[in-house]
Amino acid sequence: MAIALAGLWSLFLALGCSACVWPIYYTVSTAYQKAFDSGLSYDSPASVLGLLFVVNSIIFMTLGLAIGYPVASASVKVLQGLWRNDLAALKGSCPNCGEEVFAFVRTDKANNSSHRADCHVCECLLEFRTKVEQSALRLGRQWVYGRIYLVRRSRRQGDP
Repeated sequence: MAIALAGLWSLFLALGCSACVWPIYYTVSTAYQKAFDSGLSYDSPASVLGLLFVVNSIIFMTLGLAIGYPVASASVKVLQGLWRNDLAALKGSCPNCGEEVFAFVRTDKANNSSHRADCHVCECLLEFRTKVEQSALRLGRQWVYGRIYLVRRSRRQGDP
């Protein structure tokens, strides 16, 4: 399961990096192509189009960085967690509908802690209460186990 998760986050990393790099590459290559093809003339009406090209390029690069950088940095953090082996996948049955549910918890924060998630079928709030124990057979290997509890949501004041 960790390999599938690493593959998915690697795909997100590639998507985020390409969203950062592609606008810059496209803008630079187009600028050099236009500069060598047409020559530089600032007195013609084409200079207005050149200004619009520059503004469009700046917006394109800014949006690429604003979208790509957060995706890439989040992917790097998750992949580092997978590489350090401090992320564990938990599975169990929903107490409300019986459907199999999954959650990912960090093992460095999982000892006697709880992790909340929603059931993807009945959408009830679940709480995974976990314990982490060191393996006696392999050094550095950890076992994560626990129970799943159904958490009642508090009613809002405007609800009937």
